Amino acid sequence: MIMQLTETQKRELETIDAAIQAQAYNQQSAYSHWGFRAIHTELQRAPVTVTGTLPPDLEGVYIRNGTNPQFDPMAIRYQMFDGPGMLHQVHIKNGQATYTNSYVRSKRFQVERALGRDVYISMGELLTGGKATLAKMEWLQKQYKEGALPELKFSGTGNGTAIQFHQGQLYTFNEAGYPFLLYVRKENGELVIDGTGEPTTWGGKLTGPFSAHPAIDPDTGDMYSVATNRYDGSITIVQVSNNEVVRSLTYQQPPKHMAWIHECCITENYIIFPDISMRVDRNGLQQENGSMYYWDTGYNMRFGVLPRKFDSDTPIRWISTSRPGAIWHLLNAWEEERPDGGTNIVMYGPRFHEYPTTVPIHTPEESHAQLSRWVIDPEAHEVLEDRVLVEWGYERCSFHVGYRGKKMRYCYLLDEQKEGYMGKGTLKYDILNEREIKYVDYGNQYGGEPLFVPKKGAVDEDDGYILDLMMEKDRAEVLVLDAKTMDEVCRLHLPQRVPFGVHAVWLDQEKVQQL
Repeated sequence: MIMQLTETQKRELETIDAAIQAQAYNQQSAYSHWGFRAIHTELQRAPVTVTGTLPPDLEGVYIRNGTNPQFDPMAIRYQMFDGPGMLHQVHIKNGQATYTNSYVRSKRFQVERALGRDVYISMGELLTGGKATLAKMEWLQKQYKEGALPELKFSGTGNGTAIQFHQGQLYTFNEAGYPFLLYVRKENGELVIDGTGEPTTWGGKLTGPFSAHPAIDPDTGDMYSVATNRYDGSITIVQVSNNEVVRSLTYQQPPKHMAWIHECCITENYIIFPDISMRVDRNGLQQENGSMYYWDTGYNMRFGVLPRKFDSDTPIRWISTSRPGAIWHLLNAWEEERPDGGTNIVMYGPRFHEYPTTVPIHTPEESHAQLSRWVIDPEAHEVLEDRVLVEWGYERCSFHVGYRGKKMRYCYLLDEQKEGYMGKGTLKYDILNEREIKYVDYGNQYGGEPLFVPKKGAVDEDDGYILDLMMEKDRAEVLVLDAKTMDEVCRLHLPQRVPFGVHAVWLDQEKVQQL
C-alpha cells in the first residue's frame, strides 16, 4: 500500500497533536508501566527452550493475541485496546517448540504504516481526550468526505483483543469491528500464520460489529455474537453456521446506551448478555479530558435474554438485577428445571460493582470484579438469585469449553487484585460446591489468561492443562500446569519479552489439519 500525507494534512495534524498531548499523557498514565511497552521485532521459528518435560499429548499451536502499537512515540493517547494486534505463536511438535510473532495486518495497520504515524481515533482518546478528541473526529470526517483518507469504520480496529478457531478458519477479534480472517498456509508441513488476512462479513450478511468473545456451541459448532455499535448505539446479534450468517437481528438502543458487550453466554435454548451500568454520552467529550462514558449509579444492570432460534424481529427480554454493575467476561450458563416444571437459567461470571469512566483495564486504577452467580427465570422476567461467591478480585475465567451451555464444576480464575496489573496467580474453583481448590502464585511474573486445554482421551472435566503466557520486564515464558492437580508440568522459555496481553487459543493437531 502506497499512501502519504499532504503538507496540509501534516500541518493540521500538528495542531491536533498539540491539543491531544499524547506523549505527556502517556508518560503519566497507568499504561506507562514497562509491561505495556511494545516490541517491534518479528521472529520466525525461533527455538524455544523447555524446563520440565513437555507432555507427549500437548502437540499443536498456542497463540496469544494482544495489542502492540507500531509507532514509538505514539501520536495517540494509549489505552489497552489501542494498537494493532500481535500474534505470539508457540508451535509444539515432537517434543520441540518454536516461537513466531507477527502483527495482525489489518486495514488500519496497513494505512497507518503507509502514512508513517497514528492517524485514526484511539480508545484512549475517546475515554480521556475531551474537546481535543472532538476536534480530531471533526478533522477525520472532513478527510473522509474529501476522499483524503479511507473511512475504515468496522474495518478500522487493530483486531488485537482475542483470537478463535471456528470451523476450519482462524479469526482475530475486537468488538468494535468486523472479525479479521487470518490467512494461513502450510510450508514443508508446518503451519504458517504471518498476520495477513481480511475483514470478514460472510458475504455482506454481517452488517455491524462482532463480539470479542463469540460463544461457540461445542456440539453443533454454531457461533453466536452480540456486540454494540459504537456509531449508532444499536446491538448486532448473529448466528454463524458452516461459515455463513444464518440468523441476524439488529436492536436499536435508546440514547445513552450501554458502553460495551464484551461476551455473551449460550444455553440449550437461550442467548444471554449483560446490559451494564456504564453508559455512553458523547457530550462528555465537551469537557476538558472528558470521556464519552459515564457510570450511572441509578441504572441497575440487567440481562438481555433471546431465544437461540431468533429471527429479525424477535423481541429481547430485558431482566433487571437490583443494583448497578458491569461485566467484561462471563464464565458459563446452563438451564435447570424447576420443581414446577419451569426452566431457570443459571449463570456465572465476575461482576464489577463500580467502574472508572477512563476504563483503565488491567491496571491498579481498575475496580475489582467478584465471581457471582445468577439464577434467572426467563418467562417471569425475574432474577431469582444474584449472589457473590468469591469476594477477592478474580477475572478472566477459563473452563473446559466442551461444557459451554452445560452444567460444569471447575473454573480457573485470574487474580487481578493482588497487584492490579494483569494477573498474579490462578485459582482453581469449584462453582458447584462453592469451594476454593488450589491457588498458584505467579511470583514476580504477570499472567494474562489461564487457558484450559483438554488432554487427549480426557474422561474427567478437569483432565487437561492450564496454559498462560507469563511476562517479565526482559523475558517471557509459557507456563504449563496440570489442571487437575494445579502442579507445574513445564515452562517454555521464549526468545524475547512479550508485552502485556490476555486472550489465547490452543490449536490441537486436528484443528491444525483443518486450517
